[in-house]
Amino acid sequence: MKKDIHKNSHASLNRSRDRKRRNILMLNKMTRKDLIDFEKKIAERFDNGEMPYLVHLSGGNEDHLIDIFKDINEGDYIFSTHRSHYHYLLCGGPPDELEDKILNGKSMFVFNRALNFFSSSIVAATPSIAAGVAWALKRKGSQKKVWCFIGDGAEEEGHFYEAVSYVHGWNLPCTFIIEDNDRSVSSSKKERRGEASDFAWPSCVRRYSYVPTYPHGGTGTSGWLKFKKEACLCEMPRKQSSELPHNLPSAPNLKYFDAVKKSMETIAKDCGAIFIGYNVKYGSAYGALKDIPESQRLETPLAENLMAGLAMGVSLEGYRPVLFFERHEFVLNAFDAIANTLDIIECISDGQFTMPVIIKAVAGGVKPFYAGLTHTRDMTDVFRSIVSFPVYEPKTAEEVLCAYELAKSAKTPVMVCEKKELY
Repeated sequence: MKKDIHKNSHASLNRSRDRKRRNILMLNKMTRKDLIDFEKKIAERFDNGEMPYLVHLSGGNEDHLIDIFKDINEGDYIFSTHRSHYHYLLCGGPPDELEDKILNGKSMFVFNRALNFFSSSIVAATPSIAAGVAWALKRKGSQKKVWCFIGDGAEEEGHFYEAVSYVHGWNLPCTFIIEDNDRSVSSSKKERRGEASDFAWPSCVRRYSYVPTYPHGGTGTSGWLKFKKEACLCEMPRKQSSELPHNLPSAPNLKYFDAVKKSMETIAKDCGAIFIGYNVKYGSAYGALKDIPESQRLETPLAENLMAGLAMGVSLEGYRPVLFFERHEFVLNAFDAIANTLDIIECISDGQFTMPVIIKAVAGGVKPFYAGLTHTRDMTDVFRSIVSFPVYEPKTAEEVLCAYELAKSAKTPVMVCEKKELY
């Protein structure tokens, strides 16, 4: 693999930490009894009406998890689910801090950047992000690994298949753990899948089965319906402006496509960007990436949600990803990841995780040929109606340069909707 041109200010520190990594259980000394007692305490407070929030309790899998965490080392990434309490405690999360999070409605939103702990309440949202982190770690030559926990319901999602296939195919340092309690909310695998047996996954996937102590949500009692306080509702991220500045510097001799190409080359040089998508290497994104080093172009499977997850994952390791979609219609396949994670991650993680992904989305035109309604619609207004981050719509070469300059320096995600007809 070619030498990575990305300049990460934390690279030497990461290598130093890699050399000193210790098993995570040796650091926190959490026992089976500690885990059970913690959840019992949360269950009691829940039944006492102290938390008017949805809570998913762990139980019945203590021994399985303690055994798994014997393989997890300090600095490894842990991607958890809506049922994250045990995972967080075993990776060294302070019990008092976790209890406070749960009491304040954060049971499904447990994050800790210092511990590389990331959770999601969206089913199968994390596997593709985990794959992106693993890709970045392998590129850097890091000893760290990624551990991604999901339930047996999540393994039925196509998003999971995409991530597993990618991790297995590229031999990435990522292990997926299926926590099989034979339940998706309340339905068993047989009720959902018929007589189909468990899926045959490759070696990067491990499974354990257990009988859960608690129901899907809450404790199974009705006393909690009498809450002692009102829930504190989360606010959506503030909508950012998608307006480009007026009075832009003139570039009279620069064509629209040349401005796109120049912007990509500037981002590649200044940010060490990784360009992610299909046709970024061999089609060069309509030629706009033709002069970008191949080491900075990550060709992906035809799986848009995976592409978005990979971009988010590599951003967590300090890279600046440019996520390329050659048609607006194709972006829709990735909007689970974009709307449910990318757009709100800074908000739900209390600023601990940020993902400054640049999305380069091209609206297909009717020239030189017409490809029909599935390839030619301009969905800029649709995207703007869903996400809070800027969605720029440059219509001149000057606006293209400005949009990507703003995107390059942004601390949040940015989408730039180009016009193929102006190429």
